[in-house]
Amino acid sequence: MTEIILASLVVFAAYFLKAFTGFGPAMIMIPFFALLYDPGTAITTATLYDFLAGLILLITVRKQIQWKFVFSIFASLAFGAIFGSFLLGNVSDYWVKKIIGITIFLFAIIILFQKNGNSVKVKSKKIQSLKYPVGAFGGFLGGFIGISGPPIIIYLKMLYEKSFFRTQLIGIFFFGAGWRFILYRINGIEFNLELSEVGLFFLIMLCAAWAGTKLHFKVNEVIFNRIVAVLLIVPSINLVFNA
Repeated sequence: MTEIILASLVVFAAYFLKAFTGFGPAMIMIPFFALLYDPGTAITTATLYDFLAGLILLITVRKQIQWKFVFSIFASLAFGAIFGSFLLGNVSDYWVKKIIGITIFLFAIIILFQKNGNSVKVKSKKIQSLKYPVGAFGGFLGGFIGISGPPIIIYLKMLYEKSFFRTQLIGIFFFGAGWRFILYRINGIEFNLELSEVGLFFLIMLCAAWAGTKLHFKVNEVIFNRIVAVLLIVPSINLVFNA
């Protein structure tokens, strides 16, 4: 029962963050779920709910999605995910946990010290052309540890305003999560949740998404993100040193 309560709190926090910022649930769910379950279940569960939450959010912003842009990045992301998911099925849980911990710790530090989003955006064509390798690398990370966001988010923040890239991320991560879930099933990645748990977490996800959407314009996002970053450091360090 304690495990279910803790997992439910993690799901709520993860999808509150998703609705609030447009990204981030895997960074919350995976390190905590990897402590409660095995890494395969943690990664697959985060991917499933990222797909379901992404579908709900996608419906609300579908008119603002630039589909050509979304699919151009998704294509490279999908390619990278093939190799990442294969690697996940062939690496021990011990090393998967450590890599998850290191990745989340590094991204938490970036979030903690990032400046407000009003900085000058980069317009270099060379930087813009990096979307394909960045997408492929994000896809590889997503396939391997279930977290494709860090490189893609950092890259898009250099080029686009928050309102644009947040909306496009919803589309990119929706399709990315669906593709990864298929790859995990093909590669036989563990998914040890009971059907009752899947249903419970889905209801919690809906409540969290509603709350995050309502508070999106009422809370300072920079302060909120820094609080999240601090909270992420604890489980990431735990995974690195206690895997």
